[in-house]
Amino acid sequence: MSLFAKKCDRCGERTRNEEEGKPVCDSCVQEMQLMLEAGKENIRHCPVDNAAMQKEVAHMILVDRCPECRGVWLDGGELEKLRDDLQTDAVMAMTRGFTVGMY
Repeated sequence: MSLFAKKCDRCGERTRNEEEGKPVCDSCVQEMQLMLEAGKENIRHCPVDNAAMQKEVAHMILVDRCPECRGVWLDGGELEKLRDDLQTDAVMAMTRGFTVGMY
């Protein structure tokens, strides 16, 4: 085993995980699982212009996005999860800022 972990084939993040013999990080595995789930869902149409919406992953949440008006539509509870994730990220960024100044 090497001192440094291999880089994820998808995003370049260091990881010790492997899928099918290739290095892949936990975030990419979770994102791939979400995209597989998206393929099983029915196509939804935009309430604004009736265009067929596309599935996208944003902050590990599967959202529907209209390719025409670029509107984003969330299912129940997704806005709260997104808000909580962003608040957690902000707190972690502030914490890192405080600890960097201490050294």
